[in-house]
Amino acid sequence: MPNLKRVFLLPILTVLLLPSLVTAQTPALVNTTAEGVGVIVDANTALARDQAVQDALRIAVEQSVGTMVASETLVQNYEVLRDQIYSKTQGYIQTYKVIDEKTEATLYRVTIQAIVAQGSLKSDLMALGLLMARKNMPRVMIMVAEKNVGMTYYNFWWGLRTEHADLTVSENTLMELLGQKGFVIVDRAVKAGRVEIEKPYRVESLSNEAIVVIGKQFEAEVVIYGKALAKLAGNVAGSSMKSAQADISLRAVNTDNGHVLAAVTNNAAAVHPSEITAGTNALKVVTESSAERLVEQIVDRWNQELAGGGLIQLVLSNIGEYSRLVKFKETVQKKVRGVSGLYQRDFNGGVATLDIKFMATSQALADELVVLDYGGFTIDVTGITQNRIELKMN
Repeated sequence: MPNLKRVFLLPILTVLLLPSLVTAQTPALVNTTAEGVGVIVDANTALARDQAVQDALRIAVEQSVGTMVASETLVQNYEVLRDQIYSKTQGYIQTYKVIDEKTEATLYRVTIQAIVAQGSLKSDLMALGLLMARKNMPRVMIMVAEKNVGMTYYNFWWGLRTEHADLTVSENTLMELLGQKGFVIVDRAVKAGRVEIEKPYRVESLSNEAIVVIGKQFEAEVVIYGKALAKLAGNVAGSSMKSAQADISLRAVNTDNGHVLAAVTNNAAAVHPSEITAGTNALKVVTESSAERLVEQIVDRWNQELAGGGLIQLVLSNIGEYSRLVKFKETVQKKVRGVSGLYQRDFNGGVATLDIKFMATSQALADELVVLDYGGFTIDVTGITQNRIELKMN
């Protein structure tokens, strides 16, 4: 009978754990071509070829880093990158093949086609804080309403009603994982005594507008909001083990404009003799796998914005005549490098809202705007956030 029990339990446990296994993500793979060079010493072409291949592999990794990190960051952090990234090229190269090779006097040249595991590379760059530097180290606040096995209500720190306050598994797991990847986590306890969250926002289900309001109160540029629920799925047949199923939905919201940077829905299962512990373990598993996917989406979104230009909102006040707004738009489009689009959203009461597609940060754009010659008026910057600049026309 013991043998039969083990045989019977094995497929059941496999099925129970399958959701968490399915959610595992394969690192993004990128095909790149690179050329490397080796020096031929004492007619030893074999050694020179090996050196050229290693040089090409390093360059392939450098090229991939260059697509994720701004050029000035590469220069400023070259030694760190050399020691922590470029010296470990084999860890990031999935496969490669030599597609061309030749000798030139005392040099041996090879051209390779390599598959770079950008997921692993991105994770290590985030741990070094280099990707966060591209966005001026945005502060992230975490808000996850959680209901574990045995709880009657959702537990959430911004609410009116809580129970089992020590079982915030999802938030604690997210804080730990995001911190390891270089995110700056807002410590809400620092401002807890000075921030009053209005009663309409003290509910477990929040709109993006409500998330923006609360996030700004705590000076966060990004809020990761979500709901996590663990429930008992029953006993594992033929044993005292309890099975729990956890579901989670998370979204990352930009507090400047309310845009959703990333969204993840996921589920996972866990077993344990204790019902509550089974639920806790399921919540931890599902949060860990979801965090990886969420971070991947956030970083990809930021990389796209910085590579192709992200939208920065301008709020320009004290305009007066509409012709001055026209002059402002013409000057910006002609004289500011990196502007690839300017869109007027509204104009009312001497205040205009514009969206500018810009290749760099809001700080860099603000620095450009205040020194332009508009021919008849000047511009003052009265406020800057990650994706918004407030301006006043003089």
